[in-house]
Amino acid sequence: MKIAISYPPIINKRGQKAMVSQNRNVQFFKTPTYLLPIIQAQGATWLRNLGYDLRWDDGNAQLKSLENWFAELVSWQPDVVVFESTTPVMKFYWEVTNKLRKKLPKTIFIMTGYHSMKRPEETLEKSATDVVIKSNHIDFALIKLIPYIEKNPDWRVSCQIEGLTIRVNKTKIRDTGAFRQVEPLEKSPLVDRDLVEWKNYAYENGNFLQTPGTYATSVIRDCMFGKCTFCRYNGPEFTFSKMSVQKSLDEYEILINKYHVKEIFDDSGVWYRGSDAREFAQGIIDRGLHKKGCYFGFNTRFEYLDEETIKLLAKANFRFVLIGLESASDETLRRLNKGYQNQYIIPSLKWLTKYGLHPHLTIMVGYYWETQEMLDKTVKFVEKLMFAGLARTLQVTICTPLDFTPYHLECISQKVLLTKNYDDFDMSRVIVKTPIPHERYYEAIKRMYGIAFHPRFIVRQLLFLTSFRKRDWQFLFTYGVRAIRRVRNHMFNLTVHSKNN
Repeated sequence: MKIAISYPPIINKRGQKAMVSQNRNVQFFKTPTYLLPIIQAQGATWLRNLGYDLRWDDGNAQLKSLENWFAELVSWQPDVVVFESTTPVMKFYWEVTNKLRKKLPKTIFIMTGYHSMKRPEETLEKSATDVVIKSNHIDFALIKLIPYIEKNPDWRVSCQIEGLTIRVNKTKIRDTGAFRQVEPLEKSPLVDRDLVEWKNYAYENGNFLQTPGTYATSVIRDCMFGKCTFCRYNGPEFTFSKMSVQKSLDEYEILINKYHVKEIFDDSGVWYRGSDAREFAQGIIDRGLHKKGCYFGFNTRFEYLDEETIKLLAKANFRFVLIGLESASDETLRRLNKGYQNQYIIPSLKWLTKYGLHPHLTIMVGYYWETQEMLDKTVKFVEKLMFAGLARTLQVTICTPLDFTPYHLECISQKVLLTKNYDDFDMSRVIVKTPIPHERYYEAIKRMYGIAFHPRFIVRQLLFLTSFRKRDWQFLFTYGVRAIRRVRNHMFNLTVHSKNN
């Protein structure tokens, strides 16, 4: 069988590309960031290892036009096409699947992604999709489903693999129940970097201080916390599972010694903590990987790492640590079910900066309950952290209710959603009723991104140079140029609609 795991290039009317792969939320960028979709890459590797003819077809990262991508896919005549999609691009995917169906009448189209897993019947009703996978464990689902389809011509009526919604015929669909993850994450293979053309993702990424960089095969599948109301890692269809430390260390060794990678980032919802984090850091040191000139990074939560663990991570040459701040309002943190309060943020950041790591803060604005007082508190707190050198970079987004997360369902029940058009859920503007004018949130975004150009922030970066750490000099003179370019990109993307509201 010929199987394509495919990402069509999606460009909006402003000439911006949709960043679909490996994103919590889809955004459109003029200067794109190409992110390797790890779970799909594991699925591709696994299927290829089973002997299938696998086509890695990322039209975005391969810099194809939509027309070329479409023509090449049709010319290849795949037996199966696997898509990943989410709310802001659902209508596009439905349309392109219908167009492909006319050219590829015998091809089986499989839809994955957070939106479809929550509303599988909708995708089957709106498009020529044959199967929706109702799980983020796409690799485990595919390696069961594809062999079954190959061996059973009546698969539409006989397949009982859990976690699928299947089109039986033009008028009938059926559901096989909820997905259950009963196999260890360890079973899924490490990503074959050559198969997925890893260098297409190695340079255009704001998380990398050094290039070529890459994303590691994630050690955590979905999230060990899994309770934040706005996050997709929340719901009964998600099953937390973990890869062994030693298997991950093996991959890091391959990436450094064979592929000469200079920065590795693990985009697990939340990375290892406690003894696992210490074992991993010590493993990096024991294998001598900390002396190879490669930096390491990950996502974490406040309070998940104590000072001794952070000290060991620094020794192992970890650098980039992404942490969701979200808001400085304790009321907002409570309503988001973040699991911590404002008072625990500064101690964690002090430890990270003390040992030379570079914390990256993610902040959101535009919650439907966010008052001017809450917003001002967040802006001032972020300025305080950045000017004090307790964080090195930040990212500000509008809290958009996506993919029928608890926050999205709450917005529906509270009748605060201002649109039902999925195209409007691209995080470019506030789409909920709020206690203050929407322009105030856009102004706050501009102010927080403007920190990068503030004299106090620049002086703080100059003071870091007295530590004589290579990474601090790189941050100012190498990464700084790329960061400013991306800050301007974010400011445009997240404030363009303020002129029209």
